[in-house]
Amino acid sequence: MKYYKYIFFLVVSLMALQVSAVDIKRKPAYKPGETLECVFYFNWKFVWVKAGGAKLIIRDTIYNGQKAQYMSLLSSTNEKADAFFRMRDTLTTIYLPGEEVRPLFYRKSSEQGKRKYLNEVCYDYLPTGKVKVSQHYARTERTPVFRTDTCDAGVYDMMSMLAYARNFDFSTIKPGQRISYPIATGRRIEEQRLIYRGKERVKANDGLSYDCLKISLVELDDKGKEKTVVNFFVTDDENHLPILLDLALNFGTAKARLSKKSGLMYPLIPSRE
Repeated sequence: MKYYKYIFFLVVSLMALQVSAVDIKRKPAYKPGETLECVFYFNWKFVWVKAGGAKLIIRDTIYNGQKAQYMSLLSSTNEKADAFFRMRDTLTTIYLPGEEVRPLFYRKSSEQGKRKYLNEVCYDYLPTGKVKVSQHYARTERTPVFRTDTCDAGVYDMMSMLAYARNFDFSTIKPGQRISYPIATGRRIEEQRLIYRGKERVKANDGLSYDCLKISLVELDDKGKEKTVVNFFVTDDENHLPILLDLALNFGTAKARLSKKSGLMYPLIPSRE
């Protein structure tokens, strides 16, 4: 009897930690013209080494005859890091802007070491309220994989989820709460979670420190155990500007620190030391 009582309280506790993304207050945090640049650091034998950079841009576009926005992230290792592990990634998402952010198309073209990868996702919103998600995955020397699923609306890819989550009003979320959502990877649709961890002060590569919100992106393994993919540190203001990313890679860990920014929607104020 005590065992079942324990299970009951455990389930209730976990339910209390869950929050639906549709119930979170939202406000646009960025606008077309925003450009961010950051510097990559890899942990090499307990030493952090400058290994490359990345640039994120947000612009207006036209997709299938309708006005939309696109967010593109280009990242690459530098010449020194190329000698150990060459990386060239371009991630692009096209979406209908606003508080909701409805993704239309996602593409990830990646070169990692000697292998090349391609992930693509197309979204087709049906009159029934469902969305048809068509996915394509290709990898060097392997047969391409195609898959189509019809799901409830609210499916995202990694980039459009970043755009969507920046609009969240985190003052309505408690530390430790989890936001679950389905994400299309190009191969399948997986459940992933955002966990709000609280606030921290973080230093950017512009020499200034900012009061930030810490948010973890976690995925579930085959046994349902959570694994942190990346920790985001975004400014605790209306911009929710990414200042630092802590990434878990297959070959170690990496950090990406903001170095330049322009075209912000709201004034950015450093923290008071």
